[in-house]
Amino acid sequence: MRAYLLAHLQNAFGRPVQAGDFSVQILPVPELDVEAITVGEHPAFGHEYFLRAERMTASIRWRGLLHRHFEFGTMSLTRPSLILVRNAAGRWNLEDWLPPARAKTDVTPPAAGSSRTAESTHHLQKIEFDEGRINFKFGDEKRPFAFTEVSGSVEQVSPGRWQLRLEAQPWRSGVTLQSTGTLQVSGDVAGTSARLQPAQLRLHWAKVSLADLFRLVTGNDSGVRGEFSVDGSAGVSGAGSSGTEGDAGPWRFQVQARASQIHRWDLTERNDNPRVNLILNGSWDFAAGSGRAEEARVELPQSIMSGSAEWKGGASAPWQVEFKNMNVRAGDLLAWYRAFQPEIAEEVAVEDAMRGSVRISGWPLKWEEGTVVGNAGTLRAPGLSPARIGPFRGSVRNGKFDLEGPRIRFASETSAQGPAKARSTVAPENSLEVALSHDSVAHHGDLRLNLRLADTAPLFQLAAAFGRKVNPGWEYTGGATGTVSWNWGSSLKDLHPGGSLELTKAQLQVAGLNRPLKIGETRLEWKDGRRAAVIGKAEAFGAEWSGTISEAAPANVAEARLWQFQLHADHLDAAELDRWFGPRARPNWLQRLLPSLLGKSDSGTQASELLRRVSAEGELTVDTLTVERIKLANLRSTLSLRNLELKVRETGADWAGGAVQCGLEATFLPLPKYKLSAEVQRVNLAQLPWTPRWAERWSGTASGTLHLTTSGVGREELLRQLAGKGELKLSKVELRGWDVESSTESGATRAGVSRWTDGEGEFEIAGREFRFDAIRLDAPRRRTELAGTIGFDMSGNLTFQPVAADKRNMKKTPPAHQFNVSGPLEAPKVAVQPVTAAKTQP
Repeated sequence: MRAYLLAHLQNAFGRPVQAGDFSVQILPVPELDVEAITVGEHPAFGHEYFLRAERMTASIRWRGLLHRHFEFGTMSLTRPSLILVRNAAGRWNLEDWLPPARAKTDVTPPAAGSSRTAESTHHLQKIEFDEGRINFKFGDEKRPFAFTEVSGSVEQVSPGRWQLRLEAQPWRSGVTLQSTGTLQVSGDVAGTSARLQPAQLRLHWAKVSLADLFRLVTGNDSGVRGEFSVDGSAGVSGAGSSGTEGDAGPWRFQVQARASQIHRWDLTERNDNPRVNLILNGSWDFAAGSGRAEEARVELPQSIMSGSAEWKGGASAPWQVEFKNMNVRAGDLLAWYRAFQPEIAEEVAVEDAMRGSVRISGWPLKWEEGTVVGNAGTLRAPGLSPARIGPFRGSVRNGKFDLEGPRIRFASETSAQGPAKARSTVAPENSLEVALSHDSVAHHGDLRLNLRLADTAPLFQLAAAFGRKVNPGWEYTGGATGTVSWNWGSSLKDLHPGGSLELTKAQLQVAGLNRPLKIGETRLEWKDGRRAAVIGKAEAFGAEWSGTISEAAPANVAEARLWQFQLHADHLDAAELDRWFGPRARPNWLQRLLPSLLGKSDSGTQASELLRRVSAEGELTVDTLTVERIKLANLRSTLSLRNLELKVRETGADWAGGAVQCGLEATFLPLPKYKLSAEVQRVNLAQLPWTPRWAERWSGTASGTLHLTTSGVGREELLRQLAGKGELKLSKVELRGWDVESSTESGATRAGVSRWTDGEGEFEIAGREFRFDAIRLDAPRRRTELAGTIGFDMSGNLTFQPVAADKRNMKKTPPAHQFNVSGPLEAPKVAVQPVTAAKTQP
C-alpha cells in the first residue's frame, strides 16, 4: 500500500517523492495524510529537494475511485519549503510541474534541461499553502533573497487553467528587517508546461519601509527612511510570434510605485518631505530578457517627467530612458535637499522652473542627448533681500552634460538702503555664477563657481541658511573675486578642489583673537587638492605680513596634512601679541581659536586634540622682535610643529651689536614645557637694555651660552618656573663711576673707571634672578672675582673681590677689602667692606 501511494504521489508531482508515515481516511471524505514529505529535484536543476513540507493533506476524489482511478482533489501543505531554480539554459524547475491544459499527443522528447517526465493523468484540483517559504537558486548559487510566511492557494478553475491567491513576506539572509509589508499576488495562469501562458496577474505590496526595501535589494542600510508601495498587473495572451498557443509571447504590464515621507534616517518627518510616483506601462519579453515601457512617468508634487524606457538582456547598454517632456520646479528639488540636509532655515524658498528633454542609458550613467532650459527665478533666505536667479541653459551631447549660466545676483546694500543719489549710481557687481559639466564617457565631472562679490556677507548667510555654515568661528568682511571648482572622477567621494580667489581690503575676525586681521592683498589657491595662500600684504598681531602658506600632501593617509610656510613680518612685540590673544590663562581661548583656523565645527573636541592635528613647518623672518626688554633684529628661524611638539632651529638674529644663535623645543601636552638653548657672540654690554642708564655704566663685549627651561601657562607662571644656567666670556670690560681696584686697596670708595681686559665664569637662573659665582675679571695687575645676584626687577647685590697674584708662582695674596654694589641698578648703593676670614678661604 505504501508503494502504491508513493507511486501516485510521484506521478502527481512529476518528481521522485519521499515520505514518512501515511494515514488514510475513508469517510466522510477520502483523505490522505503524509508526514515529512519531500519532493525530489530533477538532475538538470541540481541535487537539492524541490519541495519539502512538514505535513501534506490531500483529498481523494470519489469520481476517480468509482472509475478505478486514484485522483487527488485539494492538497494542503503545512510549512512547505520550495526551491525555485533557474539553470544555465534559462529554464525554471517550476515550468513543467503543474498539469497542462490538455493532453499532448506528440511523443517528442523534452528539450535539454527540461524537468518534464511522463505526463500525469491524475490532475491536482487545488493546492493550499500555509506558513511556507520560497527560496531561489541560479544554477548552484543560492540567492540571499527569499519569501517567508507564504500562504494562499493555487486552484484549477478549468482544465489547464489555474487561479492564484498568494501572500508572502520578502526576506534576505544576514539582514534584520522590521517592516517589509505583505506581498499579495492574485490572478490566473495556464499550466507550467505552457509556461504560464495565457495569464493575468495582479500584484499589491504596501506599507514597506524604504530602509527595509534597500536592505532587501542591496543588503545594506542606505540611511533613507520613508514608505513604499507598488501596484501592478501583468498579462500574456499565450500566442507568441509564431501564433501558436503556448509559444512564449510578450507580457503586458502596468506598474505604479509610490514613495512618500522620504528623509534621512537621523532627521524627523516633515509635512513637506518628498513623495514620488513612478508609472510604467509596456511589454516584457521574458524569453529575450528585454522589454519596453511606452509610458514612463515620474510625478512629484509640482513636477512631472514623462517619456519611455527600454531594456535589453545582455546588451552593452542594458537600459535606456528618454524623458521627452520635463517640467521640474525648484521647490521640489529644495524639498529633496531639505529631506537630507539638516539645519536648513524654514524661510528658504526658491521660485524657479526648468523644462526640456533628455535621454540617458546604462550604468554607470551615460548621457545620450537632450537640452534643459531654465527660467528666471527668485531665491529667498532669512536676513537677505530676494536674490535674482538668471535664466540658464544646459545641453546633453556625445555623453557629456554641460550647464552654463545660472547666475545669482545678490542685492547691493548701496542700492537697497542708500539715499536716492547713491542708488542712482552703478552698484558694484555682487553675483555668483554656477557652471556644471559631467562627461559620462571619461567619468569626469566639474563644478565651478565664478565669484564677483563686492560683499561676501550674503554668500555666507545663504550657505548658513542652506545648512552649510562655511565659516565656523570666523567672520570675513569684504569682497572676493575669482573661480572655485570641484573635480571628481567615478565617485563623488573623491573631490578635488581647484581655482583661486583674490581678497582685497577685507577683515577677518577669528574666535580667540581680540582683534581682526586686516587683509590688504591676498590670493587663496586650490590646486591638485591642496590649499595655499599668497599674502601680499596683511596686518595681524601688530605687524605687517607677507609670504606664502601652502598645504603639502601627507606621506600616507594616516598622517595629518602638512602645512609649509615662508612668512615675513616687519615687527613683532610680545606685549602686542598679548593684546591680541588676551591673558594666556584665559579659559578656552585656544579651544575657540583652533577650530576656526582648522575649519572644524566640532566644539566638543579638546583643544589639545585640535592642536595635535596641526602639522606645519617653514621659515619665519622678522625685521625686529621685542620680548620684554630684549630686542632682536633680522630674525631668521626655521620652525616645525608636529604632534604637539614645537621645534625652532637654525635661528639667528642680531642683538646689542652682536649675534645670537638659538633653538627652542616645546611640548604642549599634558602641560606646556619649554627648553631653550642659545649662543651669544660679541654682544656690546653698553647696548644691553637692562636699565636706562646702563650704557653710562658699562662697556665691553660678552659671549657665552645659555640653557633655559620653564613650564606652565601665562607670563607669571613661566617666569616663576624659569630655571637655567650658562657660561660667560667677557672682553675689554669697563665699569664707569667707581675705581674698584683703588677702592679696595684704600678701603674707601674712589670715583673713576674700572677696567678688565677679559673675564669668564658661570651663572645660574632661578627664583627670578641671575646668580653669579666667581666670575673672574682679569686686569694687568690684579684679578677680581665677581659674585652675587641680579633680579628680574633690575635690582641686585654684587660683590667685587680683588685677588692679588704673584705671576711668578701664582700665589694669591688675601685681599683686605671688597667692593659691594646693591639696590636698584639704576641708582645703586656702593660700599667698601672688610673681607671676613670666611670669605678669604680658598
